[in-house]
Amino acid sequence: MGQEFRHLASSYEYFTFEFYDRKDADITDKVALNLLMDGSNPDFLINCAAYTTVDKAETDRDSCYAVNTDACSVITEVLTGRKVRLIHFSSDYVYHQYLGFPIRETDEPNPQGVYAQSKLEGEKIIRASKIPALILRTSWVISSFGHNFLKTMLRLGKEKPSLQVIHDQYGAPTYARHLAQAVLDIILITATDEKKGHYFNDTYNFANEGIITWYDLADRIMKEAGLKCIIHPITTADYPTLAKRPHWSVLSKHKIKERYELEIPHWYVALKECMDEIKNKE
Repeated sequence: MGQEFRHLASSYEYFTFEFYDRKDADITDKVALNLLMDGSNPDFLINCAAYTTVDKAETDRDSCYAVNTDACSVITEVLTGRKVRLIHFSSDYVYHQYLGFPIRETDEPNPQGVYAQSKLEGEKIIRASKIPALILRTSWVISSFGHNFLKTMLRLGKEKPSLQVIHDQYGAPTYARHLAQAVLDIILITATDEKKGHYFNDTYNFANEGIITWYDLADRIMKEAGLKCIIHPITTADYPTLAKRPHWSVLSKHKIKERYELEIPHWYVALKECMDEIKNKE
């Protein structure tokens, strides 16, 4: 996400951006973060840091909670009393519900596993702090940067004649660039539109439009990339993992679209754009 914001930064002449990596901005270190905030004095702080290795989290609980939960306490303590609005990213993993329709922000969370629990606990800390904060729950993030499902499929599709991919988990990918674009649009609206300013302090879902399974997504990736790798469907039971995956990650975006008048592209458009970006980098 940080790389996507950096990519988009030059398009926003109204903003001045400052970017920090984990060495420059240790969100688990209250003293260091206080010094950073004193020096930069930002209007908005976008926290792109997260522990996202969901299976490893099952045996590395302390590290997962340090980044996803404890750091939220540090951030909120540092921001208390400052005129800084926080933007924080959460996950579809907090839900783990199948209700037969897209999941709304008001639906009861039911986190399964260390990662899911750590993300929900982080959310709770932010809300309880009463600092101005916008929490975005997202799913299946893809990007030309970093490690993600799309890039893994492209790599394996060149190396293997066939792959087995789960076909009974439903959701939609989120192109990180589209998410970053939405965040910057929301910041601009919040800073310039007093009538919509109060919308900021809330929790929102964001993902690209549409519904698909991991199997169908992998199959589409191979076809779009012109790879001959054959994708075979398997069930979640056929591929056991340490951390339980959500069966249903279809998120309702009605609230964020209505309040901020956002147009969210379909997952197929997002996939094409992201794959084109990856191809241009090669």
